[in-house]
Amino acid sequence: AFQRAWVASAGYQSTAIVGGISLMFRRTNMGARIGTCGIGILMLFTCLLFVRNAFGLAVLVLMGLSLIVAGRYLPPFWIGELYALIAATTCLNAITSVRVLFFVTESNIGGVTSTSDAMTMQNVTKIPYYVWSSLWMVLAL
Repeated sequence: AFQRAWVASAGYQSTAIVGGISLMFRRTNMGARIGTCGIGILMLFTCLLFVRNAFGLAVLVLMGLSLIVAGRYLPPFWIGELYALIAATTCLNAITSVRVLFFVTESNIGGVTSTSDAMTMQNVTKIPYYVWSSLWMVLAL
């Protein structure tokens, strides 16, 4: 039960934390360069481990390589702006993803019905899903 709760909650909090840390690294030119290249390298690594279709491989490899090249060769102003965009988008994703949990309790993907993460937390802890959604929203801010 603990493992299900950990996984259900981790994505929302991790997105907010990674976005916040990324915004802190933006303060220096080297931080933005390392961060942008690091994201590109992580995208390539993800392709090796998880992506199993041609479209996903093509898009993610192209994006990963583009971020590595951008991190290396863009002028300081532009790399800072690009990295700030990525970091801010990551932070905002934590909020918009949680917002969906207030309105969607289950979904059907490929014929398989599954509950939302907030409903999973409700099933594990018996605390209502809207409490979990609200908590994640507040922590994401």
